[in-house]
Amino acid sequence: MSPFLTDKAVSGIDSKTFFLDKSSFDNVTDYIAAECAAAGCDEDTIGRVTIAASEILANIDSYAYENGGEIEILTQCRGRRMTVIFKDSGPAFDPLQVKDPDLTGPLSERARGGNGIFIVRKLMDDVRYSYENSQNVLTIEKDF
Repeated sequence: MSPFLTDKAVSGIDSKTFFLDKSSFDNVTDYIAAECAAAGCDEDTIGRVTIAASEILANIDSYAYENGGEIEILTQCRGRRMTVIFKDSGPAFDPLQVKDPDLTGPLSERARGGNGIFIVRKLMDDVRYSYENSQNVLTIEKDF
């Protein structure tokens, strides 16, 4: 278990809880972007983290909750590594077990789904999942 998740005494950890539904996506991504900027992340890193966050939020909204639900966002910057953790209380689901999509065929013949976590993996330096205390915990990290 990461000390980030368990040691609230470590300086620089920020946490905020949101009610997530499609109308709150911008509030959540704006919060994450502001946390990245406050940590000194460059524009490229902020953009990559924000895109990854949007994909993750869409998945949580689609699969974890039928009519929206609470998520907790934790952020921390250690050195030149930005960490964002997404916690939700939806059914246990490890998105990292989803197979990468086949991008070789024509778009009209490709299977739906699986692109979001594929994008997250490509944009981030590290992506981890765990299920703790009846919560999905998805951690993304990006060096800048």
